[in-house]
Amino acid sequence: MPRRNPGPFEPILYVIQTPAFFRVVGIGGLVLFTIIFLGKAAGHSAEAFIFGLAILAALWLESTVTVCRRCRHFGTWHCAGQAMIAARLFTPLPSGLAQPRVILHFALVALYLIYGLFWMWHGVATGILFTIWAALFVMSAIPADGFSWKSAPRSSQAA
Repeated sequence: MPRRNPGPFEPILYVIQTPAFFRVVGIGGLVLFTIIFLGKAAGHSAEAFIFGLAILAALWLESTVTVCRRCRHFGTWHCAGQAMIAARLFTPLPSGLAQPRVILHFALVALYLIYGLFWMWHGVATGILFTIWAALFVMSAIPADGFSWKSAPRSSQAA
């Protein structure tokens, strides 16, 4: 197998994909993103605010039921406590998820980010800042070794 040339951005990508970066920039930024865009939506109309809350609730519920229950970090503080709440409400499930459910999850994430960025771009500074953040959030959320909840469990080679 030929060796792959890592390229000049490999060290930066390595730092972005660390759990600490995900927790601080990804999850922390997501909380800030949510507060600011819902504030801007609420300033426009109650319907825009309620629609944003509905997307947030749908994404949270779908993430909790689908992803958290299959994640290797179930019951921990890895995702700012969401897995702790999931552990109190649901039992864990084995890894592995059907492709339609994966598509639904990422479609909800995309809808949430697009709707939030729509409101963020009502101000140029917040639009630019959170567009950059959204790219970092997506890159930090993708672990270098893949999603533990998406792939089927690996069978043990021990016999």
